[in-house]
Amino acid sequence: MRRILIAFFLLHVSLFAETLALEHFKANVFAKSDKKPVEVTVGLIFEGKEVKLYEYKVVDALNIVIGSYFAEDLVTSRGKEILKSTVIAYAKKTHGLVIDSVYIKELTVKTNPTTQEIVEAIKKEGVFQQQQTAAPKQQYQPSQQLNLAPPLPKRSLIPEENAVNF
Repeated sequence: MRRILIAFFLLHVSLFAETLALEHFKANVFAKSDKKPVEVTVGLIFEGKEVKLYEYKVVDALNIVIGSYFAEDLVTSRGKEILKSTVIAYAKKTHGLVIDSVYIKELTVKTNPTTQEIVEAIKKEGVFQQQQTAAPKQQYQPSQQLNLAPPLPKRSLIPEENAVNF
């Protein structure tokens, strides 16, 4: 009898719970080390009562909470757990929305490097040096050499005595 009541209770609770999946949610957060903005892409699944109906409240709560984290905090397991519990608490306190659980499907942090950082990384990798050494050397015969001298002027560059030169 006890098992039947527990099964009935779980079935009853699961009928009222809804699932909302937010995929490819993008937000900008700051990095601790250099205070530059970093793009974070998150995929989350929310379970709770009326989460599909009030999706805009869930997105607002997520946007507010994720903006208060540093990028380095989001990539640790402790930071992810704190993020989930903070979203649940903030949605309940601010919007009166009951979220039973939050699951993280995806969380990626993408830095936006500056042009100087890209150039330094290319130099460090030695990409240009590898291309120069990999190219086969061609030997030119004297008949194939190109004349790269500039053409001679048509008039003399030496000023004439009675002429006006500009």
